[in-house]
Amino acid sequence: MKKYLILCFILAFALTSANAQDKHHSYHHYIGDTCKVEARFAPQAGDFTAAMVFGRGAYLNGGLVVPGSYSSVSGSAPYANVVDANNNDITNMVGAEGRYYVTNRFALTLSGGAILRNTPAKLAIPEVMDVDGNTIIPAYQAVVADERIDANISVGGQWLFNTKNDRLFPYVGFALPFSYARQSLYDPTIYVDDQGDVQITDLGARHADITAFGVQAVAGVDYYIAKDLFFGFDVKPVSYTYAYSVKTPGPGLYSLDSDTNTLSFFAQFSFKVGFKF
Repeated sequence: MKKYLILCFILAFALTSANAQDKHHSYHHYIGDTCKVEARFAPQAGDFTAAMVFGRGAYLNGGLVVPGSYSSVSGSAPYANVVDANNNDITNMVGAEGRYYVTNRFALTLSGGAILRNTPAKLAIPEVMDVDGNTIIPAYQAVVADERIDANISVGGQWLFNTKNDRLFPYVGFALPFSYARQSLYDPTIYVDDQGDVQITDLGARHADITAFGVQAVAGVDYYIAKDLFFGFDVKPVSYTYAYSVKTPGPGLYSLDSDTNTLSFFAQFSFKVGFKF
């Protein structure tokens, strides 16, 4: 519900500010008895736009399964979970996109983000008991070390076109996305079993990582509701992603490699609200 309220607030703010923006940004040139009104909405060379993107997330981490301490290494291959035509939510804020207009018709694009998490390991502390078997100091379990990285970046270019409507600007272009996901786990637990043998849970960290890159065609449209405020939609008519995964169950052990190729057509959509500077 909160996401819907945020989206409604953004749209309401955009619509109510349109008239005020238009009144303050009218440009007129008078030549004799004629009055020429210049285009006020089209981006120009040197302009920069920043937009909030709504839709399906861009972090590719499907199939990121770290091998267990005692279980077999999972054979799950990387999965391009950034593509799913049945689960695209316009209320899901997935990131930001910037565009820099090199010319009046061509812009360079950049989008992406990163999430870094790190939980350091802590050794377990065994229980301390008195001679009667009563607990004096309770046992403290070990804290499992957990390092996680999720990152994605996409660079590309877009060509802008004019229409009869001076607020409406369709565009076509391309994008080159890159994604990286990694998780490392290390359980420092050491204990003595019923036979009196010392058991070590992990000799070292266990890892799983996914590296993915691809190429995408982009088509979309921007509509300026004010001179420096717009919303838009875009779609990836064709998208190809190659993802490569490596799972390592521990130091000195063989790694399990797997890869996946994903080709999609008109399966990735997004909605944007942005500003021009």
